[in-house]
Amino acid sequence: MVRVDPAAGRVTLTGRLVGGNIPVLHAAVSTVLRSRRTSWSIDVSELVVTDDAGLRAIVGAYRRALRHGRQLTLLGASPPLHRALIRLRLASHLLPGDELRPSPPPNG
Repeated sequence: MVRVDPAAGRVTLTGRLVGGNIPVLHAAVSTVLRSRRTSWSIDVSELVVTDDAGLRAIVGAYRRALRHGRQLTLLGASPPLHRALIRLRLASHLLPGDELRPSPPPNG
């Protein structure tokens, strides 16, 4: 599910972000871009699973923000998403300073 709050400049993703629901994220990003806010965030703390298409959609949202002169921050990135952003060299661009270090993997 994708929720958008243009006044707060926040998009919230919950559940799975996969190919079939990516157009909804695109529409939500369009709504936030129309709000003319210079910075906004995507809350991914309730995002359970994202596949490669979902990751591309998040990166696409970041690129759209850049093209419009906006700053985008991801909030609550899971360790797998965090590692993917590190591999893509986007963690320092998308994650707030207090989320730059990934959580250690669980023991067990």
